[in-house]
Amino acid sequence: MRVPSGCSKIDKTDIIDKVKGLIFGAVIGDSLGIATDGMTKSQVSHVYGKGPIQFGIDDEGTPFLRDSYRSTFDDNDFGGDSEQQLLIIQSIIQNGTFNYKEYAKLLQEYSEHGLQGVHKNPLGFNNKTMVAQPDFNTNPRKAAEDVWQSMTKLRGPSGSLVRAALLGVPKFWDGTTVIENTADCCRITHPDPMCMMSCVVVSTLVARILRGQDLENEDNDDIALPPTPTSAYQQRNKLASSHQQQQHYSITPPPSSPPTTTSHYSLDTDITLMKIVRSVIDTNKRILTAPNTDPLFRTPETNLERNQQYYHQLVDTCSYFEGGPVDFGFLRLDQRQQGIECLGAGLYAFTRQLPAGQETDAFKHILMDLVIQGGDAHTNATVAGALMGVKLGYSHLPSEWVVGLKRWEWLEDLVDEFCGLL
Repeated sequence: MRVPSGCSKIDKTDIIDKVKGLIFGAVIGDSLGIATDGMTKSQVSHVYGKGPIQFGIDDEGTPFLRDSYRSTFDDNDFGGDSEQQLLIIQSIIQNGTFNYKEYAKLLQEYSEHGLQGVHKNPLGFNNKTMVAQPDFNTNPRKAAEDVWQSMTKLRGPSGSLVRAALLGVPKFWDGTTVIENTADCCRITHPDPMCMMSCVVVSTLVARILRGQDLENEDNDDIALPPTPTSAYQQRNKLASSHQQQQHYSITPPPSSPPTTTSHYSLDTDITLMKIVRSVIDTNKRILTAPNTDPLFRTPETNLERNQQYYHQLVDTCSYFEGGPVDFGFLRLDQRQQGIECLGAGLYAFTRQLPAGQETDAFKHILMDLVIQGGDAHTNATVAGALMGVKLGYSHLPSEWVVGLKRWEWLEDLVDEFCGLL
């Protein structure tokens, strides 16, 4: 986990800031998204109008609807999507690295008792059927495949995607390890090639942001491709380790931001980030176009046409919003829940060109506009919040949302302990 010298074009302090931004961005997205989760866009409009929705210690906006579902959550509290990510953090702190078998054990404990240190039931956790399998503790991959084959509704969902961004952090300088960890984590709950492809795209983008790779090459049409997924027998290139004294990093809460309005908020595409997204998709496309050619991505899926269709959907989605300003409406997030919408929303948010000096306000605008779409809002916003958070850093997140989170101090302590491993 310790970051070797020379592995990134950005300095250690900025790396820590971006990692904290990723984690808090995801938690904010999950917490805010609960407001409209499971609602159609017309229902959202009836309850919240055009927004904004009141959140954190910001008094502006309409308070959360308190129906039977949302009443199970405390104000400004996070749900199961954040908890799965925080569970990875706890697993890494306990083991010093990511190990999917150790994570599977914690996931099973979590399904029964909730997250350690939080003292609440695992609300919104949708993988209880998976972890209830007798052999999940010893062979989580097989257990997941058995359940996956018997439940068609698990094909292509976005449940595993909420964990993907964080998996771009451990050994972010080693692209192969990032991809292996991501695939391993995905396969223990969603052994679906569409899920694996989506997760690999997100974690690889995070790793490249932390490496500072290609971010300055706006006019370069020949952006280098990321490492191609490799099997266990292929040689890895490893950077020499450097011994750095462990430090405890703590960053003061980011500055407050101006009021938020949300109607049809659109921004141009950041061409550099869009090129990076396309290169990551192209490099890893064989997960879908040539499945089971790499042992790392072995899957029980036999519908090759379906995999190809998902790949073309992903490419077409990127093509749609890279040409100019649009908004989240084109994804119709309240109508479909196939996984491509969640990834598409995250990539759209990630590739927006943000006005200089207005990054914090843009974060609020984009995330609020996403949540107003309804649908699987808390999952969509978790992924988008993580990608925007690693792009901007913790120091550019809205402090009125950060410190307004329930259990903010507990989160700070946990995240600082995790960042101390870097």
